[in-house]
Amino acid sequence: MTRPLLEALETALGHDIVSKGGEDGTVVAILKPSSTAEVASAVKACADLDLAIVPRGGNSNVCAMTEPPTDRRCVFLDLARMNRILEVNPTRSTMTVEAGCILQVVQEAAAEHGRLFAPDWGARGSAMIGGAVATNGGGPNVFRFGTTREQVLGMEVVLPDGRIWEGLRGLRKDNSGYDLKQLFIGSEGTLGIITRLVLKLHPAPVTGNSMMAVLTDQARLIDYLNLARSIAGDTLVAFELINGIGYENALKRYPDLRRPLETRADWYVLIRLAGAEPVDDTLAAIFEAGFDQGYLADAVMAQTKAQEETLWEIRDQMIPKQYFPDRPMCKWDVSVPIDRITTFLQRAEAIATAHQPEAISYAIGHVGDGNIHYSIFPLPKAGTDIDALSQTYIREIDALIWDLGGSITAEHGVGALFVDRMRGQKSDIEYAMMQDLKALFDPKGIMNPGKLLKSTD
Repeated sequence: MTRPLLEALETALGHDIVSKGGEDGTVVAILKPSSTAEVASAVKACADLDLAIVPRGGNSNVCAMTEPPTDRRCVFLDLARMNRILEVNPTRSTMTVEAGCILQVVQEAAAEHGRLFAPDWGARGSAMIGGAVATNGGGPNVFRFGTTREQVLGMEVVLPDGRIWEGLRGLRKDNSGYDLKQLFIGSEGTLGIITRLVLKLHPAPVTGNSMMAVLTDQARLIDYLNLARSIAGDTLVAFELINGIGYENALKRYPDLRRPLETRADWYVLIRLAGAEPVDDTLAAIFEAGFDQGYLADAVMAQTKAQEETLWEIRDQMIPKQYFPDRPMCKWDVSVPIDRITTFLQRAEAIATAHQPEAISYAIGHVGDGNIHYSIFPLPKAGTDIDALSQTYIREIDALIWDLGGSITAEHGVGALFVDRMRGQKSDIEYAMMQDLKALFDPKGIMNPGKLLKSTD
């Protein structure tokens, strides 16, 4: 069955776009269009052949968003060839790009014109902007600039029947009806394929600097955030939480990273200021006030650009799985109200150790917007049913997050990983509205099935 489908795609689209998929026959082909028109043709061909479409960007795949469905044949739609920056307009502070542009390339193009494209995260060198928008990516700059959703002024989308919606107006104000682009931001490729975008840019900060500090007590975390915010105002760009386990493991794994603080601690914070005027005096005031108020046990301000880069490289290397490869991982992308972050951390760790004292709790995140990346690593040992223990952790931590008014997925998306669990935080009417939208846009169910909403719903 696979070979005739592949030949039909080759006939419809051409050999330069179509290449063979996987050996098991589930992925019939990998499609690599180079224009919106070719994307539209590809989507139309797949709709005619009843082939599911799984879009692929940088493929970091944190939430199993690009996994092929198990119950039907599909194609991977790879937008890597659509990687052109079409316009940078400093007067409007906008940039028009194709969806396959790499995030770092977008950032660098903005910087060349004295502008900032605010979204940023560790995978900036491989993440594609279309995927960032389709998943509503976050990162440390959300505190100051908002999520990726807030950086999108216009877009072009290929709909599931192959029609093209050209919504590239890019206006700051447009009160002419439904804001349709918002439906596709965070939709994970389930409603259509984003092909071009008009992005919002910001004035590039002229100066910036960072500090790392040791908290005297985890309970003072939000007190110190509020103190920093009152001193720095809009120059406060990021306020990050770093756990001591990750800090020590990063320094051990990457010996080129020089230890910025000799104090060993359970919790550190990483703060960055940036603005049009020098920020060192403001950062020094935050530094000193932290000690005066008893919030800090130790701290260091970067004295050079290289030292600041080291602080942030440590933060970028807080990827938990690389430090516990022999342990199973239960993970959450938690969002809670900021005044409940410490409550969440304390209660989550209590749940982890109550079921297994050897379990490791691992938390890092973006304090300013309440987003904590939390993981539990139980210890595989004789007599322990790891699968049952993992399910217990998932059930109890999910319930804790909802009890605190939070979300189990804050910035990574739902994908296939959270598709069952996400249902628990949606009311019946909210979930039904999502189902109705899916059915309206994609009645054949070909767009990234099994992600965000279950295919059987």
